[in-house]
Amino acid sequence: MTAFLIPFPGKGPGLTSEEGRRAAEAILETPITQRLERSHELHLEDPEQLLSVCTLLWTMGEVQPARARDEAAFFYGFIETPKRPIGIFDERDYYLGEFALIAGGTCRILSKREEAKRWFDLAEANFVLSHNASAHIARLAYQRLALKLEERTFTSVLELAPRWVECFVRLGLAEDALKCRFLEAHVLKETERLDEAKQAFHSIKIDSEARGLDRLAAIAGQNLFQIHVFLNEVEQAISEAREATSVLARQNNHVVLAKLHIGVGFLLRTQQRFPESIEAFRESQRQFGALEMRGDVAAVNLILADLLLDAGQPSQAEWEIRAALPVIDELKLVPEGIAALSLLRDSLRRRQIDRQALRSLNGYFEELGS
Repeated sequence: MTAFLIPFPGKGPGLTSEEGRRAAEAILETPITQRLERSHELHLEDPEQLLSVCTLLWTMGEVQPARARDEAAFFYGFIETPKRPIGIFDERDYYLGEFALIAGGTCRILSKREEAKRWFDLAEANFVLSHNASAHIARLAYQRLALKLEERTFTSVLELAPRWVECFVRLGLAEDALKCRFLEAHVLKETERLDEAKQAFHSIKIDSEARGLDRLAAIAGQNLFQIHVFLNEVEQAISEAREATSVLARQNNHVVLAKLHIGVGFLLRTQQRFPESIEAFRESQRQFGALEMRGDVAAVNLILADLLLDAGQPSQAEWEIRAALPVIDELKLVPEGIAALSLLRDSLRRRQIDRQALRSLNGYFEELGS
């Protein structure tokens, strides 16, 4: 294995970014089951290497969110018990907070909301004691606000997001400010204020491109693609999809690429191309499944059920709903949509799918993975 071949730099300052990245990659290539016994050899307590590990895990969250969660949990546990001093100035509180934040953020992507909240609480308890606490707590606030979006507490998002945007700007965290603006734009999209949402995402895309933030620009483009689909602006939708796909594929951003396939499915559906639309949704499910994003797989099950009813396949639609319901229950995804969920279950027992309940329930999933 390459982990045994890459020389590890000794502890202390002076690692270049490339050396830190290579050392972090070697650490992550070492199986978790072997790391504790090799911790001295791997220099797991070296703060510079831990910083590089954090950087890699944030990127991994959009490629392998389940693995990123497990890795962050490992490093949190390693630093937390036994209580290990980290660095000359004991950066322990910061790294505990950062790994908890990564674990919580990836749990959010995986629709494990209660687990995400637990990790966010741990992140806060450590960040508050760390150097530059205000910036780290602001980053935590973004994750909590994104969770509010997924829980459809839109009023809170619209009230708090502009304030956090201002905080990020004053803290000099331009990328985080843009991410908060995404949350506002998502609320506009999900409340069907589509023209306003289109303007908001376009502004975010332009500002992201100006700052060289290609990832954020591509995600804005993916949302613009969806909005153009909803507005039946086919040419603009196709243009945004092509541009976003190119960037996201280059960055291996599998999470957003899977969401892009959902938009393709909706575009094909508007054109009454049902078999191709079904295949596009199936492809998004395959990608979400590979990422262990079970909540999103269930969401697509419900989208497919509605589409299959249009396509005259009620039995297959029923199968899709029955596949989604256990996941919805297990992950407690729609506590606010319990009435629609109950109506849908009752209609399944009658073997007569309640279309309105199905579509209402679909609405509660639209923010998953935002």
